[in-house]
Amino acid sequence: MELLKKIGCWLLGLFASAYLLTCGLVLVVPQLFFYNPSSTPSDITHAHKYGYPAREVTYNSTDGTPLFAWYTKPHSSQNKVVIFMHGNSYNIEEFYHKLKTFEEAGYGTFLPEYRGFGGLPGTITQTNLENDAIAAVQYLHSQGYENEDIYVYGMSLGSHMAVNSVYKLQKKKHPFAGLILEVPFDSLLNVAQLVVPIPMPFEAIMRDKYDNLSMIGDIDAPILIMGGSIDTTVPVALAQNLYNYASEPKQIIIYENGKHSNLFNFRNDLDILSWMKANEKGWLKVNEESID
Repeated sequence: MELLKKIGCWLLGLFASAYLLTCGLVLVVPQLFFYNPSSTPSDITHAHKYGYPAREVTYNSTDGTPLFAWYTKPHSSQNKVVIFMHGNSYNIEEFYHKLKTFEEAGYGTFLPEYRGFGGLPGTITQTNLENDAIAAVQYLHSQGYENEDIYVYGMSLGSHMAVNSVYKLQKKKHPFAGLILEVPFDSLLNVAQLVVPIPMPFEAIMRDKYDNLSMIGDIDAPILIMGGSIDTTVPVALAQNLYNYASEPKQIIIYENGKHSNLFNFRNDLDILSWMKANEKGWLKVNEESID
């Protein structure tokens, strides 16, 4: 009995030590837990091979950090461009296929990379990623695009970069063409609290909370939110909550049996294109859909 008690105390101490170590690492080195970047440089020749005719452009972030993006010019009279902000994993080579439909329909496309991804140097933090996303939109401004020419499209963690960029760069009487959010969350803090099975003091130990909810109600642009009904990475309830706080006009589409990274398999790109066309024709309807 005494031996069992000693083993129990030892195991309890081991668990407590591991728990405290994990809390400390989340606070000090969040990059270990919330980011999964590919450091492999993106190869634009692969995109060309599969029909995405982009060229690479370079620019600097707000603090001077060198960045790059893949860019295609519009080839229609509307002169609109879709900028896509990816999430916490991979590099931009993983996502160009999501923009091909828009390029083929005549829209310009812009696929920017963040520091710490795709071979770019730099530390991944919320502030740095926000600044890199803002710099990407400002590059489009420098090329003559106005806010009303730009659709800002963010996926997963990129939903925050999209929301934050639109929120900070919107101008009175000059709203963005639209805000498109794929598998978004209301805040990363809520994701962690829902997904992590062991209760942890995330409010205290997460420095990068990526709070979309505090901004979404003040965005003056049409909003499209898309989620997957069986998403286990970012539960769809968080997308629904974000939608509830968003201003009109807004639309939400929940894909039945959709997961976190497979909405393209449901051809959500075509739904986005239809939504943009409706927006541009001035008859964008405010509704909710569930797509099987």
